[in-house]
Amino acid sequence: MSDGNSRKRQRAESPEFQRRVSAASLSSIINPEPEPVVISSPTFHGNTNLSIDTRPQSPMRLEPNIFGARPAEDIVRIVADFMYTHMKDRTNIEIEGKLGRLIDKKTNMRINLPVVCETALADDKGLRFESNMTLQQHAMFNKLLNQRVDETRRPEFRGSRVEYKHTKEIDHFYKVGGTRVRVTTDKESGQVLSVITKNRIADLNIFSPRTKLDIRITINEERPMEMPDTEANKPILERHKDRLSYRQDLWSFDLTQVVSPEQEVGPVNPYATGPPKTTPAVTTHELELEVASPEIWLNERAKVAANKQNNFHEITHTFLGNLRALAKRAI
Repeated sequence: MSDGNSRKRQRAESPEFQRRVSAASLSSIINPEPEPVVISSPTFHGNTNLSIDTRPQSPMRLEPNIFGARPAEDIVRIVADFMYTHMKDRTNIEIEGKLGRLIDKKTNMRINLPVVCETALADDKGLRFESNMTLQQHAMFNKLLNQRVDETRRPEFRGSRVEYKHTKEIDHFYKVGGTRVRVTTDKESGQVLSVITKNRIADLNIFSPRTKLDIRITINEERPMEMPDTEANKPILERHKDRLSYRQDLWSFDLTQVVSPEQEVGPVNPYATGPPKTTPAVTTHELELEVASPEIWLNERAKVAANKQNNFHEITHTFLGNLRALAKRAI
């Protein structure tokens, strides 16, 4: 008996036996006993109740890769390069991302590319971006964003609150000396809110085959202008905007119904008979993400140019992440 026990002890102490024990116990390291149930932050998978995460918390830790640093996603890097290139040192800059559909001008249908994930387009010739969404999509986003306002006001919520604002404005567009000038007024009071001309700097289109909506990122320059003579100049276009804005951190999520009333086409011919030619009234529904504090992003770009520590990539990642999260929830 003593010889048998001695042999068992020797086998247990041998390196080969210890290797077998380590291999056998690896499954218990990868799949430990489940942790107690925890309440996570709200998630949206068909309802707005607090989700319960029952997954075991694994202690496994893996290196990002053999070189020790996780590479940036290509799509984020492309957007960051686009932003860095076209922001430059501009003032009065507007940065926005819109949800919509990339339409083939020949077929008038949404494009269909041989890709299975989000793809930034290098060439958008023959395409147009249609930012108008369906009334059902508009209503769904309205409900979803209203829920986020309520959820971020709960005492147990930890994070940045979402603030809500409802505005009604009218845009009148004038042609002044070859420049298109936009005058925005408050619909209720008639107060002039802004007088600008907008110059488009650049667009970046992102096709998203796994969602109902695609993404367009646009950089514009909004230059303040003098108030045009509204008696001498007739507006060439009018738009009524009923907007719900949801503000969080640097971002403004703007859900807008735009009504363009019936407009006369071209100059009035005093010798013409019958009613003047007009374009019919049009109603569209849009969702855009505007950078409410672009100066913060511009400051981070300046740090990149000066080779200083910065948050340029993190801001880009969050901006794109918001757009992707919205697109994935589109019905």
